[in-house]
Amino acid sequence: MKRILFTISLALATLSCSAQQKITYNVLEDSATQDYEVYVMDADGKNAKNITNSKSVDWVYDSFREKIYFLSDRGECFRCLYLYEMDADGNNVRKITDFKLADSWLSSRSNGTQFIVKPSEAKDATFYIINLDGEILEKITVDLAYANDPTFSPNGNRIVFRGSDKSSPRELGFTDALYVLELKSKEVAKITSHPDEGAGKQWTGYLAAAPRWRTDGRISFASKRDNNYDIYLINPDGTEMESVTPLENNQVYHHWNEKGELVFEASMNNHSGYELYKRTADGNVIQLTEDSIEQYAPVFVKSK
Repeated sequence: MKRILFTISLALATLSCSAQQKITYNVLEDSATQDYEVYVMDADGKNAKNITNSKSVDWVYDSFREKIYFLSDRGECFRCLYLYEMDADGNNVRKITDFKLADSWLSSRSNGTQFIVKPSEAKDATFYIINLDGEILEKITVDLAYANDPTFSPNGNRIVFRGSDKSSPRELGFTDALYVLELKSKEVAKITSHPDEGAGKQWTGYLAAAPRWRTDGRISFASKRDNNYDIYLINPDGTEMESVTPLENNQVYHHWNEKGELVFEASMNNHSGYELYKRTADGNVIQLTEDSIEQYAPVFVKSK
């Protein structure tokens, strides 16, 4: 009987200490010095807190359970970015890479033990797969002039990335699209298109950006269409594209949780800065922040 009571008590204690859903995001603290700080808040937008306080460029890109993964140039030259890890409360900051990374999306697989990243100066590969100690496990090369923003599929067998046959947005005719790469076969397939492709125009905004995988295997991304950014969902084979955010808003950076909820930034076309919003699994949109602070690129994270 005592053993049964102890088991029940342990179960209740475990439930009481279970991780809570939080949202971490980026704030432009000082535009003159380009000081970006990482904040965390409750899932309803309350109790916002600066958790980096480093007076540098700190930008969160991914999370796994109670860990946040961010790029930072702290203690380095301006925009010389390295990958760091920290707890959801800002404690236990640890530098992961000893080589510089590009300002690029990244993600993890294998229970948060491996990452796909974009090195900034590598001549031997487009992307690296690394472990938690920053060791390079695999080098991946794609036959495109430009490639950025790689993220793993939910099962870790594929990546989606943003690419172009032009080397830079400054090059006339640059148009970006999403590509899916099978990691085993290294086969690459282009999965998005845009009305401006092939028009030879000067690049004025993302045609396909900030790709994320949803847990059901669909891919979300932002695209500028009709002079407005919206977030879209598409299958990995390029079929069944649909909008998932209101068309009257400008929204780009976003993140999904395991419940199918979406958190995203939106400018609302009112020139008062970016605010953060959440779209519930049933499609309701909830505004989480409302102030004059510039807030970007929210990411779900768990916190005790």
